[in-house]
Amino acid sequence: MNSNFILRVALTTLLMATMSAAADDSYQTHCAQCHGARAQGNEALGAPNLSLLSEQYIKRQLQAFKEGWRSSDDSYTQSMVAAVTTLDAPTLASATAAIAALPDSNVAAPSAQTGDEARGRDLYTAYCGACHGTNAVGNDALGAPNLLGLSGDYLKRQYLHYTEGRRGAHPDDRYGQQMARLSKALKDPQLIDDVTAYVVSLAE
Repeated sequence: MNSNFILRVALTTLLMATMSAAADDSYQTHCAQCHGARAQGNEALGAPNLSLLSEQYIKRQLQAFKEGWRSSDDSYTQSMVAAVTTLDAPTLASATAAIAALPDSNVAAPSAQTGDEARGRDLYTAYCGACHGTNAVGNDALGAPNLLGLSGDYLKRQYLHYTEGRRGAHPDDRYGQQMARLSKALKDPQLIDDVTAYVVSLAE
């Protein structure tokens, strides 16, 4: 076998390993303290499970935090804005790549649910399934994230942020605006609890 070819393969392998290590270092340094070493999330800190979210969706949300698309009048969002605004584009890209390389981790403990799962299933099918999918795994083409592995508290909090205009109000947030419009169809707190309970049950 040609020695030059072997050398190129070895150098390419080394470069890829170095890039992977650098990406993981970016994530562990800037993200793991809240989201966990495996990106599994931490409900006590309001930090969602990132491991099941697509790389495309994570990139878009980091942009939203950095450019002020998401309202920062709650403590969880304030923490993310503070963390992201100090990081440059290469660091954010490395951290995102590291998350994408992690194995799926559905271990974020769901909070106690008070909703009616059966009614939630019907409501989810009627209002959510067309974008987020029958099994809530999301659809990147529609900008709809995977909902599995996210805690009930997180799901409800983010949904209310859309109904209250905290998310989806910025003119550059095309997918957020889409969700904000659709969220107006389901505003009753009990019905939101029902849908949340159903989505959480899908990951059990």
